[in-house]
Amino acid sequence: MKIRAVEAYPFRLPPRRAFKWAGLNVDLGGFVLVRIETDDGLVGYGEATPLPDWGGDWGRHSGETLATVAHLVNAVFAPALIGRDPTAVTAARRLLDRLVIGNVYAKCAVDIALHDLWGKATGLPIYKLLGGAVRDTVPVAHMIGLMDEGDALREGVAAAADGVRSLQIKGGVDLDRDVRLTAALRHELGAGITLRLDANQGYGHAKTAVAAVRRLADAGVDLVEQPTTGLRYMAEVTAASPVPIIADETCWDINDAIDVSAARGADCLSIYLAKAGGFVGAGNVARLAAAQLMRCDVNGSIESAIGTAANVHFALAHPAVDLGAVIAISAPAGRHPCQVAGRYYEDDVLAEPMAVKDGAILPLDAPGLGIVIDEAKLARFRCA
Repeated sequence: MKIRAVEAYPFRLPPRRAFKWAGLNVDLGGFVLVRIETDDGLVGYGEATPLPDWGGDWGRHSGETLATVAHLVNAVFAPALIGRDPTAVTAARRLLDRLVIGNVYAKCAVDIALHDLWGKATGLPIYKLLGGAVRDTVPVAHMIGLMDEGDALREGVAAAADGVRSLQIKGGVDLDRDVRLTAALRHELGAGITLRLDANQGYGHAKTAVAAVRRLADAGVDLVEQPTTGLRYMAEVTAASPVPIIADETCWDINDAIDVSAARGADCLSIYLAKAGGFVGAGNVARLAAAQLMRCDVNGSIESAIGTAANVHFALAHPAVDLGAVIAISAPAGRHPCQVAGRYYEDDVLAEPMAVKDGAILPLDAPGLGIVIDEAKLARFRCA
C-alpha cells in the first residue's frame, strides 16, 4: 500500500456562541483538513487548528495560519509523501522534520491522517495501535470562555447539569473577575466539580502571579493553568502555589517537557497533539510525564470531529492523561447529546454523534479515527 494523493484545504464550522481567551484575537471554528488517499482506495483524514496569535513562551512556538498550513502540506509535504508507506508513521514524521523546521500544526494534520490510514489498513482503532486503552472513557472538561460573569456562571452550571465533572475557566484579563467567578461557581456547584482557571499567561510577573494564584485558591480553584510566562517565572509560581500548576504555553514538545520537569516549572502538563506535531511527538511528552509522575490532560483549540477523535484515542491510550480533557463532544446538527457541555459548534463533519456517558466520551472502536466523515458536510463548510 502506497500513498497516492495528499490534499489540504481550510473549512469552518458554525460556533454555538463566541468563545475567547486572553490573547486570542481571531474567531474559533477554522480548520485545515488533510485528506490522504492510498493506491488501494483507503482515505485517511487529519486536521490542524492553527491560530496565528497563539503560541509558546516569548513567541518561540507560534505563527501558523490556515493558509500557511494548507500551502505547506500541498506544496512541500505532499510531493515527498506520495509513493511512501502510510503506516510508517515515525519515518514520515522524521521526513517532515527534515523538510521543514517547526510548523508543527501542519505536521500534526498529516500525522493524524497517516494514523487514520494505519488503523483502517489493520482494522484497528488508533488507541489500540498506541498500545490499547488504559481507561474506559475520556472525561471532558468544559471550557468557559471569556464572557460576562453572569453568562459564564450560567455556562458552567449548565455544563455541570449535562454531567461533566470538570470546568476550565478562561481568565487572566481581570483577576478580580476571575476570583469572583471561581467563588460563584464553587458556591453553585459544590465540591464535586473540578475548577481549573486558565490564565493564558495573563497574570504577569512571577510575584503578581503568585499572589493571583493564592487568591484563586482561597476562592476554591483546584488547579491553575499557565498563570505566567516563561519557565523561570512558572517555576517560582509552582514552588509557592498551594494548588497544582499546569504548563501549557510553556510546554509544547518533548524538549520543553524535559526542561519543565528539570526546573520543576509545573506540576502537570497540558498536551496538544498539534504542539508536539501529532501522535508521535505527543506520545513522547506523555511518556516522560508518566515517568515523572506528572498528571496531564489532552487539550487543543477546540477541534472539529477529526481532531477531537484523535484526542480521544490519545487520551485513552496514555496513563498520564487523566485530567479532564478540554475537547469538544462532536455531533452533527440537531443530534448533540448535551445542551452545553462540549458543545462549541452547531454542526460538525461526522455522520453520527460521539457517545457520552456521565460527562465522558466513550471509546471510538471503528478502525482508524473511528468516525465516519460526511464528505457532503466537508464540501459545504469548505472555505475558498
